[in-house]
Amino acid sequence: MTMDEIEIALDGTANIFEATGLINIRNCLSTIAATRLKTVPLRRHFGTEWEWVDKPLQYAMAKYRADLIDAIDKWEPRVRIVSISFRTDNIAAMSGKLVPIIRFKLREGVVL
Repeated sequence: MTMDEIEIALDGTANIFEATGLINIRNCLSTIAATRLKTVPLRRHFGTEWEWVDKPLQYAMAKYRADLIDAIDKWEPRVRIVSISFRTDNIAAMSGKLVPIIRFKLREGVVL
């Protein structure tokens, strides 16, 4: 990871009140990741596909990663994705959760 890269785990926690700067970006990324396509009225293309749910882990991670990259590129213009990995702890695995860890850079001109 370089100095200008930022890493955020999308673990389902959010601070929605008066979020600014990096916290606002984290909230937006979390919302994109947690929203299923076709569930937002008047924004049917917002969110990610959830066809990876209940699939083998390697397939699920690859599909979710690809869907997140597409959705974030489309809906969050302030960031450029560098990589997406997943938390690999026993608690997340046993509860069936994929916790994405997003590494990104701010696009040119974006100031926090």
